[in-house]
Amino acid sequence: MHVAVEDGNAVVDDARIEACVREANAALARYGVSVWVRAVVELRDTTTIETPDQRLALAKVARRDGSVHVFFVDRVELATARNGDQRVSGMHWRYHGLSPRVRAREYVAVAHNAPRTTLAHEIGHTFGLGHDEDVDNLMCSCKRGESPSFSARQGRRLRSGARRFLDRARPRAQPRRVERVRFSRAERIELVRQVRAPSRAERAPRTSR
Repeated sequence: MHVAVEDGNAVVDDARIEACVREANAALARYGVSVWVRAVVELRDTTTIETPDQRLALAKVARRDGSVHVFFVDRVELATARNGDQRVSGMHWRYHGLSPRVRAREYVAVAHNAPRTTLAHEIGHTFGLGHDEDVDNLMCSCKRGESPSFSARQGRRLRSGARRFLDRARPRAQPRRVERVRFSRAERIELVRQVRAPSRAERAPRTSR
């Protein structure tokens, strides 16, 4: 958890964080998925997320270490083709550029005054879920009902998506380096003799009486 600090005060307190995590786990537990707070650290350089540069800057903090990096900030704003700049409760962001320093990094951002269900919604995006039009579904981007939840189909996708998320964080094995060996002409001739094709007599099957 990365918590923005403004004028010396955190934008959310521990109780707020715990309430959001509790709400998320209540929805995830049914499908065998749970999240827990690994650490809470202060975020002093950014209190709002409004520009592409600000979003990219957070990607440099969100290392691929198996954690869902959550940034609690004062304001989250996205630019859409239909509505232009629009203030939102939260977002899931993933880098799709070519920079090797932040390749495939992703994180979740939540506004300080967002509904408690926002964290569960953004974790759903992190694990591969899209939006849903049902007001009783946690993945609805509308004003949700009193007790929104994930569907059984979404639950199955959450489980597989959580596994893929953890797999992406595992370091990949480096290819083994093949050493080149140089042989003299005499050694090459000897190797050819050793791997020569068998003679007709050698190829003939042996029988026993």
